[in-house]
Amino acid sequence: MSKPRDQTVELQLAETGTELWPAIEAAQYARLINHEPPANVAEEEAITRFVAAFASCAESWQDLQVERRAGALAGLSAQLEALQRCGLYLHWAAIEAGIAESDRRVTMPLAIVTISRTNLPEARVRLPGELEVTRDGGPTTH
Repeated sequence: MSKPRDQTVELQLAETGTELWPAIEAAQYARLINHEPPANVAEEEAITRFVAAFASCAESWQDLQVERRAGALAGLSAQLEALQRCGLYLHWAAIEAGIAESDRRVTMPLAIVTISRTNLPEARVRLPGELEVTRDGGPTTH
């Protein structure tokens, strides 16, 4: 089996939690969250709170009633505002990614989230053509 090619993924700037709905849906299956090193305690706290809120949303999304989903998205909006007050911005995408699991390759939804000081409407990331799931969790890249 030939090795899949690396891919460039275009990410969108998130201004509200509602925009993250597709990323939350994908994050129920797999997610990659990357952020720049925090420059101070306020940035570290804002990043930590957003990541925790996003993970909590993804992990409980399926069980939430419509009204509760709206509340969860509003909570993410508040976390985005906290990031922006620190000069940090979030870009996201929801894609179908190839993942190597044992000796087989599967395709599943993947949420990609980056937190950086870039506030451009779009950003790009380069991903390996295939991610590998490890026993301790995953995915990992090589």
